[in-house]
Amino acid sequence: MILISHSPIPASSQSLYESVCKETGQDAGLCLQLLKANPQISSAKNYRDLSKLILDLAITKGTQGQNVLLNLQKTNPSPAIRQCATNDYVGTIGSLKSAIRELPVDLQTAQYDARVAGDGPANCATAITAAKINNPTIFNINKMTSLLCKVAFLALEHVS
Repeated sequence: MILISHSPIPASSQSLYESVCKETGQDAGLCLQLLKANPQISSAKNYRDLSKLILDLAITKGTQGQNVLLNLQKTNPSPAIRQCATNDYVGTIGSLKSAIRELPVDLQTAQYDARVAGDGPANCATAITAAKINNPTIFNINKMTSLLCKVAFLALEHVS
């Protein structure tokens, strides 16, 4: 009997994080840039550890992004920026934290939480566009946070 793995093993010269970043398609370059800066991520030996480390990074970067949005709100008190800072990113960070809690006990729920965490930056981007706010900082925060949520989900898909 031949077993077919749903979790491709990266080529021997490729690290786990590089393998997951390749799965992001056109965002692979940014993914590699974000993840290789973290020595724990770049040296992770299994997908469970990698997933946890990426989730931790996503929480850190998401929280930093939320803080930037909260500060922007002081100078531009638009409802869209308020929505991003108080609703969208609160939900994203909460879902990422939930994914970490669920990882040891319920992998499917952890995967779901990581996937829906990406809704926050997407909703924020929609609100910012609808409000006709052209702010590269907000754009970059949403792009990075969305990508980290996606990468966390992709890494979690490899956990067995």
